[in-house]
Amino acid sequence: MTMIMVPGWILPCWMLIDNMKSPSIDALYAWLNKHILLVQSYTEIQELFFIIKSCRLKPYDYVFNEKTGKTILYRWWFDEFGNSLKLKNKKISIVYNDLALDRRKIICTDLYYNLSLDRIIKMSKLMYLCAGRDEDLNQESFFITLLGLDNYLRSYMYLYGEWQPVSSLLLGIKNLQLLARHTDIQYFRNFSNRKNWPTPCYKAQEYVSCLPVGPSFSEIIKKEYETLLPLFGKI
Repeated sequence: MTMIMVPGWILPCWMLIDNMKSPSIDALYAWLNKHILLVQSYTEIQELFFIIKSCRLKPYDYVFNEKTGKTILYRWWFDEFGNSLKLKNKKISIVYNDLALDRRKIICTDLYYNLSLDRIIKMSKLMYLCAGRDEDLNQESFFITLLGLDNYLRSYMYLYGEWQPVSSLLLGIKNLQLLARHTDIQYFRNFSNRKNWPTPCYKAQEYVSCLPVGPSFSEIIKKEYETLLPLFGKI
């Protein structure tokens, strides 16, 4: 197990056994769609269907307890990094590093698993980027979330000179809603959202861009974020 240390968080990145078989993620969500729509209707959060499905959240009771063919309002959903999204009185909350989960039973359903980050970027259509400076060491800090061509999110954090896969739930609900509203963007936008930065950093800039990146955003990357250049090849 690899532990990613971030001020205020300990993020477990569960390295899964190679011979573990991943269930068909598309078949799973074809069955779960009606349950996700029920959660969205109950909470009245229009972007919740996108958030649950794109983050590959699964209902706890369905996975670990008795399965049923009935349409049920599942109130506990979890991701493959050991985080949970829970419903209470129509309100949702995220529990990071949820100790109530048995992580030994969590398996990987990511078809892009083990691919290099530059390759995953080529297989994605949307990018969220938060770029700033680490609060403790004053080093470059990046958080990237990619919406793949398969419509699932994958997130990566750059700290202390390394890229690490992390949970897309670290974006928080507000930023996930932001992504949901910009899935068809044909350019890029710069956002100022100080209350919802996914990493502890300062002087942060946030962007949402289509992929491949356009000429204008390419110039920003070349000028401001040289560390990112190897990920995008010739831009």
